[in-house]
Amino acid sequence: MVLELLQWGGIFIAALAVLIKSADYFTEGAEGIGLYYGLSSFIVGATIVALGSSLPEIATSILSVINDQTSFPIDNIIGSNIANCLLVGGVAAIAVKTLKVEHKLIDVDLPFFFISTSLFLLLIMDEKFTFNEIFIATLLLFIFIAYTIFNSDGEVKSKKKKIKFEKKWLGFIVAGVAGIYFGAEYTIKSVTELARILEINPSVVTMLAVAIGTSLPELIVSTKATLAGKHSVALGNIFGSNTINALAVTGIPAFFGTLTVSNDAVKIGIPFLIVASLAFIFTTSDDKIQNWEGYALLVIYVAFVGKISGFI
Repeated sequence: MVLELLQWGGIFIAALAVLIKSADYFTEGAEGIGLYYGLSSFIVGATIVALGSSLPEIATSILSVINDQTSFPIDNIIGSNIANCLLVGGVAAIAVKTLKVEHKLIDVDLPFFFISTSLFLLLIMDEKFTFNEIFIATLLLFIFIAYTIFNSDGEVKSKKKKIKFEKKWLGFIVAGVAGIYFGAEYTIKSVTELARILEINPSVVTMLAVAIGTSLPELIVSTKATLAGKHSVALGNIFGSNTINALAVTGIPAFFGTLTVSNDAVKIGIPFLIVASLAFIFTTSDDKIQNWEGYALLVIYVAFVGKISGFI
């Protein structure tokens, strides 16, 4: 049992690493091609890069639905969004004495974050997310992207510098797609096997291990941005990631089948997502997240980990 646990644990870590790195390669290739064909850096950031950061969640969710593990996408979204609010937000706030929040984030990103989370919770109240609900989530996603682009303070209309086409971009896209596929496939397999070996519900592994793994890019980006003094980038990354997770990571996999909500998500995941979202909104609404508030967010996350894993 121990040997098998180590084997599948290693496969899980390796698959997740391949998945995340492949998403980076794909995003870099698509970003380069987008800039070459004249898209502004802001549009590229608001669309390609923003969606690219959610590729691990999207890819694993699509494959899980195809393999009839229909509760995986919702578990993944819930776990990832809780981790973004509490773990990523907490670490970012602790990294500096006071994490400043720009008014633009409060006026635009925070409302979309609240609306998308509320819509996500409303749509899964009946413990499923169906094909018909795709269009509601997708419509709000397009509104979010369009509003972001057309309220970019003139950045869209800025002068575009012609860049040279690089063949490596195509290589990045091809390698990225292949890596995303195999990384997602073995992430799903390892989650199933680990849950079997440990005799726990796969939802627990998804909301903890997979969610933390797919939130690592947000954690790294937000922490680096905070230490570099780019507080709005750190917070905008959390708001944007959660918004896209709630809308795109439900909408796209639902094309392949109806998503379901696990018992662990209903009893533990959803209540903690509500608390995490409200706590993050509360801490950011006064234009700053203080150091002690960062520790408070981490304490709530520890409580979530304890509860979902059965230690509390």
